[in-house]
Amino acid sequence: MAKWKVVLTDRQFNSIDDERAILEAIGAELLDYQIQDEDSLIKLFKEVNPDAVIMQYANLSRRVIESMPNCQIIAKYAIGLDRIDIPAATENNVCVSNVRDYCIDEVSTHTVALILAITRKITVLNRETKLGNWSYKNMGSVRNLRGLTLGLNSFGKIAQLVAEKMAPYGINIIAYDPFVPADVAAAKGIKLVSFDELVEQSDILSTHVPDMDGTRGMFNKSVFKRMKNTSYLINTGRGPVVNELDLIEALKSGEIAGAALDVTDPEPIQPDNPLCSMNNVIITPHAAYYSDDSEKTLKILTAENVAQRLQGYAPRFLANPELKEKLSLKTLTE
Repeated sequence: MAKWKVVLTDRQFNSIDDERAILEAIGAELLDYQIQDEDSLIKLFKEVNPDAVIMQYANLSRRVIESMPNCQIIAKYAIGLDRIDIPAATENNVCVSNVRDYCIDEVSTHTVALILAITRKITVLNRETKLGNWSYKNMGSVRNLRGLTLGLNSFGKIAQLVAEKMAPYGINIIAYDPFVPADVAAAKGIKLVSFDELVEQSDILSTHVPDMDGTRGMFNKSVFKRMKNTSYLINTGRGPVVNELDLIEALKSGEIAGAALDVTDPEPIQPDNPLCSMNNVIITPHAAYYSDDSEKTLKILTAENVAQRLQGYAPRFLANPELKEKLSLKTLTE
């Protein structure tokens, strides 16, 4: 009989062999579901009473967390921690873990790809050429990247790598991040500016902030009016950061020149959404994080977080570190 029951609420991966192998090695049983809504999760947890939960897109609200009194850890397949009520988890002595150092290279590369594709009109040219319209004139207005300003909304690991990968194009790079010291950014050759300066000076504005109370809807009608009408918005962070209706209006009115989005709100985006019919918009299906390598890393590290906690250790990626001392969790070096 298994020592622990681990519920996997939902996943988009074809296989969970890696996770199962890691958890079975410590005597834990992995129970696989595809449930995301709160009421169904509460019903499930009352029946199963899990010792740990792995989730991807499920909504783990306070109600859900309080329905599983034995749970020791909620482990998320992600860098971001949205959809988990962390204060509620902490109050109930439930560790929360993510995977902070995976897919940095993939997301930054995808961001650069979107920047190049939207500014060089790659998708427009591809479509028109395949339709038999062989002409560079299908590009419309195109500016040389050299000398333009790329603005980074956040200057964390992903944004820093975007800056490194874009620098050889001769582009000027600025960033807004109230949590990064100016000297840290300066050491990487990046000037920190205010959010207003970022919005007004950027020719290409790439946002990398998480979805939280202070960022949700931060790109809205007011911001789009202050952006250059030749500027592009790139979002490989979180969909709710952008007010979609305001973005659609800004694109229709010409307040900004275009957008390249790997994330939308909601997801998946519906085919009848106006963004899907705009030639100056590129949309990819929340795929920036993906490579064969990054997916395997994510799955393994998520399962290891769970295994570490169940064995009395603080997981490697602990989002509520105050529980380490409170629960007398061992460190991984012990």
